[in-house]
Amino acid sequence: MSRFPVAWILMMLILCPVDSAYSSEFYQWTDENGVTHFANSLGDVPEKYRHLVKVLGSDLDPETTGGQGAATNDRSANKAPTLPAGDESGQLKQFEIPYQAYEGSARRVIIPVTFNDRVTVPMALDTGSPGMVISFELAAQLGVFSRDRGTLLIEAAGIGGVQPAILTIIDVVSVEDVRDAFVPTTVTASVSDAFEGLIGMDFLTNYMISIDSQKQMLVFQETPPSQDSRGGHDEAWWRKTFSEFRAARDHWKQLAEAVDGGLGTNAAGFAEFQAREAERLLQRLDGYASDSAVPRHWR
Repeated sequence: MSRFPVAWILMMLILCPVDSAYSSEFYQWTDENGVTHFANSLGDVPEKYRHLVKVLGSDLDPETTGGQGAATNDRSANKAPTLPAGDESGQLKQFEIPYQAYEGSARRVIIPVTFNDRVTVPMALDTGSPGMVISFELAAQLGVFSRDRGTLLIEAAGIGGVQPAILTIIDVVSVEDVRDAFVPTTVTASVSDAFEGLIGMDFLTNYMISIDSQKQMLVFQETPPSQDSRGGHDEAWWRKTFSEFRAARDHWKQLAEAVDGGLGTNAAGFAEFQAREAERLLQRLDGYASDSAVPRHWR
């Protein structure tokens, strides 16, 4: 059996190489009243403001994004909007959420977020983070580390560099009446005592976002529904997520075989454990796809 270089194997036991998704762009502008808006499509920007638009990617000004910029291996940058409920008249709904404007002297947008309809904590809005990021402490409260949930070791990259992290799935995330289900989430060390993680653009995809700094109000405006989506995701998202989850499982299986007898039973056992965790995530994804009537060829 071929042997991988020892240094490479040790590194891979710490960092799982999940392919990075292509980066999404988002659009920011300020209206005549001084209110800052965000959208994930230039078509959602009123024509009279398009010459003022600032295009945002993953590398954002800390003053604009809340300063964290903790990006993950993004599985959801191509996430399609879920079908908004609308009100009884069929009109798209708007939600206004008061926010905490400061973390000490740093400007922030910190709002209460509820996980799995039972744990509510402060979270910082970060338009530079494509996905959901939570602390290890919050993950423990949510029971993320139970043996049947799926907790896969990955790497998380942000302004502070690359660090080991955990990939898992949160069933439901809500900000008052703004809800999203089956949210891929990265668990990392806490970055602040003022909040328990970051809300990225993945969660915000279904809405146009306005920040009224005078009233300290975050405004969610539903966007028109997409008919070509299942469970809030389009075909590209489903294909990519299935591909990445399978690749992670296969990677750890191959690594377990490679280190077997070379670095001892502990290293092989850890790799086998990670392969099982990746399989759990894949099974959860497949279950959600079945519940959402996702076609087999999307998987």
